Amino acid sequence: MPNPLSLEDVIVATYCALDDALQQAGIVARNGKLISRRGSVPAVDDREILCLAVLQETLGFESDNAFHLWLDNNAIIAALFPRRVSRQNFADRRAILTPLMQKLSGAFCELAGEGDPLFSSSTRTPSKSAAWSGRVIRPGLAVWEKQATAMQSGENSMASVNT
Repeated sequence: MPNPLSLEDVIVATYCALDDALQQAGIVARNGKLISRRGSVPAVDDREILCLAVLQETLGFESDNAFHLWLDNNAIIAALFPRRVSRQNFADRRAILTPLMQKLSGAFCELAGEGDPLFSSSTRTPSKSAAWSGRVIRPGLAVWEKQATAMQSGENSMASVNT
C-alpha cells in the first residue's frame, strides 16, 4: 500500500493545483484579491482563503466551527498559514469566492484532460441544509475528525496531526 500524503503535502498540492487552475482560467490576483471589490488590501490573500475552503471540503468538515477550531489548533496550519482571519471573516470571504469555483472546476478538468467539471450544475451533491443520512468517508479523515471532536469537547491532548 502506498504511503498516504502528509497534511502538509495535501495543502501544498491543493494550493499549487488552485494556482494552476487560476492561471488556466486567466484569473490574476490583484492586491490579494481574486475578485475585484472595494476596500483595502486584505491581510490574507484570497488564494489562501480559497485553499482553506477547498481543504475544508476535501477533509469533510461540515461545521465551520469545527473547521475553524481545527485550524486554530493545528501546528501545520499555523506554519503554512501564519496569517488567518476570524471564522466569520473566513465564511464571508469564502462566500465571495464561491462563484469562482465553477470557473475553476472547468480549469481543473482542462488541466487534467477530463470532461465535465467536478462541481458542475449537473453534479449532485448532498445539501448541508437538507437531511442526509449518508456519510462520506475519506482516507485519513477519521484522525482529523477525531481531533476536531476532541478539541470541541475541551480535550487538548491532540494538539496537531502528525500525518
